[in-house]
Amino acid sequence: MDIPSNKNDQYAAKQKWEINERTDIDKCEETVLINRIDAGRALRREVAAQAFEKQVFAMFVIVMQIVILIVVSLMPRKVENV
Repeated sequence: MDIPSNKNDQYAAKQKWEINERTDIDKCEETVLINRIDAGRALRREVAAQAFEKQVFAMFVIVMQIVILIVVSLMPRKVENV
């Protein structure tokens, strides 16, 4: 499922706000949790970029196959007389 980046940013901001509001953790643990959220977002962004590159490459291959199919189908056939 593809979620727009602004929606991911909104979820991350909400999670960070919830972490900042907690009183049962110290500043160090708070920083670690926030950094974990940021690292997860960066990883998901990288995976999405790689998936997009693969989709573009697959589309290029499909278009090339269609072009080759059209060219081959339009080639004149050699008729042999027996």
